[in-house]
Amino acid sequence: MSLKKVFTESLRAAGRVKNLIFFYLATHTVFLIFGEWTVARKIPGVLLMREEQLKEIESLGYLKPLTGALANSLALKILYTFLFNLVFGAFLSTTITGIAFFLPYMIAVWRSFMVGALFYGQDIGPGMTVIFYGTFILEFGAYCLSSAVGTDIGLSIIWPSRKGTKSRKEALLRAIKNGAWLYVLVILILFVAAIWEISWLQYMGPLLKPENIAK
Repeated sequence: MSLKKVFTESLRAAGRVKNLIFFYLATHTVFLIFGEWTVARKIPGVLLMREEQLKEIESLGYLKPLTGALANSLALKILYTFLFNLVFGAFLSTTITGIAFFLPYMIAVWRSFMVGALFYGQDIGPGMTVIFYGTFILEFGAYCLSSAVGTDIGLSIIWPSRKGTKSRKEALLRAIKNGAWLYVLVILILFVAAIWEISWLQYMGPLLKPENIAK
């Protein structure tokens, strides 16, 4: 099958779950803004949580390869970031969890809220701001797709008729097949996101400042 056909089929798969994709787009946008709003309003509990999270970022284990063995290779840092986001950011946390259909939504709410709360008001300059929002749009765009896959799978188990069948097994298989096609777009977007984020951070300054890595 040609790349054009693969991409076309992936777009068709996205069209089959477009309502879920738009739902997650709205969720990420609303709670990113809400997280920023809570910090702007100086809500005590949020400010305390923000301070604690910012301290913990410096010791996050998944950042250590970027500061250690991979530090001198831009290509390997891009590959590592891509694979980490694909496996942990998308598949394990937003697709597999969809077996309980509401979990991807809860994860989307928490992630977006925390990103908004952590980065609002940070004095990172216009360049880093562009990198941050570019990364957010790309990565969370991919997570909208992977969350839609997970939720679609979960809903198919409890509501098989939405897949045009009374069999839960058949509905699940159809959801998985559609999700596999949709993951072509997830992979593509996350790869572009890794190139965008890591390349710009490498170009603009020390990559290994955790506060400069949008996640």
